[in-house]
Amino acid sequence: FNGQKFSDVEPLRLNYGERMRIVLVNDTMMTHPIHLHGMWSDVEDDNGNFMVRKHTVDMPPGSRRTYRVRADALGSWAFHCHLLYHMEAGMMRTVRVDE
Repeated sequence: FNGQKFSDVEPLRLNYGERMRIVLVNDTMMTHPIHLHGMWSDVEDDNGNFMVRKHTVDMPPGSRRTYRVRADALGSWAFHCHLLYHMEAGMMRTVRVDE
């Protein structure tokens, strides 16, 4: 994510109850199913209105999606592409939710 591989980055840190807006841009020629363990993703339309709640956000080639996440589960959670070879290549982050 953001041109950084998993082994080179610190966890993303959130406080319990915090809301975060995630903006994903897929500038590749492959689809990436993006999954955040432990929390729901509230996908938004282009105007920021709620569309659907999902566990995995599909990112077709050339797409841009925004969604909101509420940090309502304490602990360390995987945030990754569901294609295992992408995850193993480093397309993964840890999200840490603390009190």
